[in-house]
Amino acid sequence: MKGEQVIPLVGAGPGNPDLLTLKGRDTLRQADILFYDPRVSPALFRFLPEGARRVAAETGTAGFKIIQACQKGQQVVRLVSGDPYLDRGTVSEALELAARGIQTEPVPGLPLETTLPAYAGIAPAWGSGNWTVYRFAEMETLNWERVADSTGTQIIFPEGQGVQQVAEKLMNAGLSPDTPVALIENGSRMEQKVWTGYLGGVTKEYESHDVALWILGDGVRSRENLAWLERKPLFGRRILLTRAKGQNQSMREKISRLGGETVEFPAIEIRPPQQQELLDQALRRLETFDWVIFTSVNGVDFFFRHLNRLRIDIRRMHRARLAAVGSQTAQALEEKSLQVDILPKTYQAENLIEALKPHVSPGEKILLPRANIARKLLATELTNCGCQVTDVDAYDTLPASQGIGEVAGMLKRREIHFITFTSASTVRNFVKALSNVESQWMSWLDGIQVVCIGPIAAQTAEEYGLQVDAVAKVYTIDGLIEAMIQLP
Repeated sequence: MKGEQVIPLVGAGPGNPDLLTLKGRDTLRQADILFYDPRVSPALFRFLPEGARRVAAETGTAGFKIIQACQKGQQVVRLVSGDPYLDRGTVSEALELAARGIQTEPVPGLPLETTLPAYAGIAPAWGSGNWTVYRFAEMETLNWERVADSTGTQIIFPEGQGVQQVAEKLMNAGLSPDTPVALIENGSRMEQKVWTGYLGGVTKEYESHDVALWILGDGVRSRENLAWLERKPLFGRRILLTRAKGQNQSMREKISRLGGETVEFPAIEIRPPQQQELLDQALRRLETFDWVIFTSVNGVDFFFRHLNRLRIDIRRMHRARLAAVGSQTAQALEEKSLQVDILPKTYQAENLIEALKPHVSPGEKILLPRANIARKLLATELTNCGCQVTDVDAYDTLPASQGIGEVAGMLKRREIHFITFTSASTVRNFVKALSNVESQWMSWLDGIQVVCIGPIAAQTAEEYGLQVDAVAKVYTIDGLIEAMIQLP
């Protein structure tokens, strides 16, 4: 057994990845193997290092498995809903591990009794200002008369008990049927449901029995003015991102601000090129080029990585004019203090060719640092114009498949609402990865909307038999998100 290993007990809070504490996030990044409560959001898995194992285990059941993992010298992390020391199962596991000589360390999560009302737009302190929390595992241990006689707002965790039982207990204890009630399911998540009404109407009007929290009293009325999450344009939507790992942060943050939840399956992997000789030769004669054309942010990024690797001064490119495909590519160049001379209004190679033709002359030397799988159209057309084109691989785009099993399960369970594609390669590799899981995967996409960043990705998707529901009008991440918002 690894000496002095400490098992972190990470509280996930209510499940929204944006509400995970910084310490919780940093702890997940150290995991070799994660034992997670099935109640937590899969969106939290994005904080795990590449290759980390994930094992679903309800609280109170993982003790023996954790001990086995410790004996193999693996860094184990336990991820639970809410706060670890407010969950009986997690406390039971911690005591079991302590009895075996294994130390645990709690990483507190945001408590459900404060975050769930906040995300439901309910202020417990509204009205009288008094509020009380009742958290009991067994219904019979709760003094229902005390709850009925209390003033202010009451928060009750039913601990798996049905709404009918709770409602009957409260009314039998003397609580008025006219008492305002809010019932919260999946609080703070994209599946959040908040039912409001009166105690007497609960048994007649409320159908679900999977309630995480009851709120009773005047505080419920504050929701009329304070509800906010459900008003966001992407609320209730889980969105699959297929871009390369490490490239989703901006998109993820924008979707989160709009109320959506993201799941990541990097269908492609971006790496330095396997064949670098031609690239290195081109960069060593950088001063000879009349034009350098960038077709992606990745192209800009790797271009400068290679310059640094070869210790080549960017000032050797003083003679070259610059062209770019896409505003984000142009922005990446501008962040390097380089001005773009040609930027077509529509972000694809065909439009760049038309924009370039009036400005290039036969005999001019053009450098194209691009992906290994880039279309040859741009190089071919510029060569036809009489230019001397050096088309080199600045980076390799490779298929990736890690995590496809979990994504396949979510697709089968209809837990994903949008699939986004930002390139033709993300389409091809996504389809290939799904096909390796199940040959009849196409039915899993019934009812799921497919959104593409541009016509090339959309055309590729349609060639594979996918129904494309929307294509961004502006071929950027913002345009892609706007296209999702406009869909019914």
